[in-house]
Amino acid sequence: MSLFRPTALRYIRNLGCAAGLILGLFSLWSASAIASPQSSGEPAACPGQTFSQPFEAFGDSNYYTLVEGSEFNGGAEGWQFRNGADVVAGSRPDGSSATVLDLPSGAIAISPVVCVTLQYPTARTWVESVEGNGGVTVGVYYSGAKPAAHAVGRLNAKDDGGWTLSKPFNIKPQLTGNEEGVREVRFIYVNTTRSSDLHIWGLYVDPRMR
Repeated sequence: MSLFRPTALRYIRNLGCAAGLILGLFSLWSASAIASPQSSGEPAACPGQTFSQPFEAFGDSNYYTLVEGSEFNGGAEGWQFRNGADVVAGSRPDGSSATVLDLPSGAIAISPVVCVTLQYPTARTWVESVEGNGGVTVGVYYSGAKPAAHAVGRLNAKDDGGWTLSKPFNIKPQLTGNEEGVREVRFIYVNTTRSSDLHIWGLYVDPRMR
């Protein structure tokens, strides 16, 4: 099922600012597309997640869990692509030749549903400029929040090319309330810059494990 109706796509093309684009994109999406957060008074845990320290060599010893499909090893892998977003051949941050997410100007990519709790405050990813200067706006969608969609950060690439590790950006799990419990979030990438092409690889969420 497509996330985008024709009216939504026309609206997106006419929006001038990143925050408005994020909000407009999901204001036209059925509220039933994501289950509402489930909260309780007990400490929450997301089942089935594994954790590692992928950025230890860069001075970040935090533990992270990898968002499903964000290494783009086998096509879309549950992600939804629009306006030219696609999985393409390229070089990854470790120098290996494989596949990455390509976001030309105007492109949109939306992640599968990801389980988080109040203890998952931030995320990081890798970004690379292929052509032109600019960056990617990151948004989050929580069905229990009002409004449900929020712009939460910007991934700025190096002007001279090469991969850049993003700064941690706040994914705002408290948008659905301050009660402990699991929440379901989708991440949104939007290339709002003109005449630019960027690559994204590896989206990691920090569960604040120390």
